Amino acid sequence: MQARRVVITKLADKRLQSEPMPAVNSENPSKPAALKAWAVRAWPWLLLLAASIGFGLYGRYGLIQSTPIGLMCQSADPAWYCGPRHLLWQVGNIGGWSWAAMLGGFLALFFGWRVAIIVAIVAGGAGLALYNAGPAAFGLLLALMRLVRR
Repeated sequence: MQARRVVITKLADKRLQSEPMPAVNSENPSKPAALKAWAVRAWPWLLLLAASIGFGLYGRYGLIQSTPIGLMCQSADPAWYCGPRHLLWQVGNIGGWSWAAMLGGFLALFFGWRVAIIVAIVAGGAGLALYNAGPAAFGLLLALMRLVRR
């Protein structure tokens, strides 16, 4: 049994020494250029996603959950931003961000409409921060699947 192991390891060592290892990108030397082209094409979409997540985070922590703003909006003379704050809360409360993201994602996936991709990315990014994370992420992923196929 021991002799058999020695023979197998010697054969494996001989094979490894006789065959050179191929280079990592030997079959496709233009892979870094293709990756750079993809990054250039994806940059506006990633910026749009970051802006929508930023909008959602500001809406959640800057307007909705802020105690001083909540107290000001309950006063007899509310500020101008209390109406948009209440609307933002209502849309999140009924799941508007997730429904918009899912509808936009389905339309983007099946029809490939650029407007539907934009709606799904914006509503999905905002919904991730505005209390609709699960369904909004589903719509966002549908739009990203279509975006990858472009």
